Amino acid sequence: MKKTDGEEWMVEQERLYSVGEVSKICDVSKRMLRYYEEIGLILPDYTAESSRFRYYTVQTMQQVQNIRYLIDQGFNLEEIKIVLSENDVKGLQGMFLQKIRKAHDDVEYYRQRWACLRAWYALLVEGEEVFSHGNQAISARYITKARFFCYKRRRKEGELDPVAHLETEGFTLTKHNGHSMVDMGGAFHVLYNSYQERVDDTYCDMTLLQATFPNGKSSDHTMDFGGFMAVSGYHIGPLEGVAATYERMLQWARAHRFRLRSDCFERHVLDIYSVADNRNFVTEILLPVLEDTEGYDFLSGGETL
Repeated sequence: MKKTDGEEWMVEQERLYSVGEVSKICDVSKRMLRYYEEIGLILPDYTAESSRFRYYTVQTMQQVQNIRYLIDQGFNLEEIKIVLSENDVKGLQGMFLQKIRKAHDDVEYYRQRWACLRAWYALLVEGEEVFSHGNQAISARYITKARFFCYKRRRKEGELDPVAHLETEGFTLTKHNGHSMVDMGGAFHVLYNSYQERVDDTYCDMTLLQATFPNGKSSDHTMDFGGFMAVSGYHIGPLEGVAATYERMLQWARAHRFRLRSDCFERHVLDIYSVADNRNFVTEILLPVLEDTEGYDFLSGGETL
């Protein structure tokens, strides 16, 4: 509180600090100290009569440090005013519990964001390796089962890029369901009910799949994906030419006595979200293998046709 002239004799009884000293000691700008005064968070302990310079006690400096601490804990200045003036411990507990819950939610968000970024980075590394080496090898690999967000869509007549429509509408659905895009991550997978229809470009139904994270918001639009062997091959370039890659993979599967399911998946390793030129697209094609297949030559490492 500002001292009156009659109380000026008290100034000599304690150490007072100028605005510049408080700014330096507390690492707070003079401008911010003035703002704290304007909104009533602190008040000068003494104002000189002639110069109008303001001075503060060590207790007021402690108040400044407390303000900074509360800001670091996520409190805004209006909340800090309440905390500093609150004498009800129960009331303070409620405010701090809210901040604890918010901090917990933030931790989960950034943990999932970290996982999402790592998954995307892994795709960039994989795609660059495939593209730079022109990897045309075909093999068989196990697809680990995981929970995936899914969005089913029927192809409309005359659409030039049905996959783009599928992904855009899938994005919109997740937002309408209250999802953040860090609730899921990794490559987009597009499921086609029939690989032959995909080769012939006569397919009607598509399903967009993307892996969900364990702590993401729950959704009715999920399904299990994986838990099977699949013939795997990379297609490099625009998807308009994907039929030729399918044909090579089907030949390889027949040569190695694999019996295939009718469905197929395309895993987008490098797509429009990573590269601008579709000639640099990298797509992994997955042809699921029937469980009673006789072909196990893939254990030798696969081959290129």
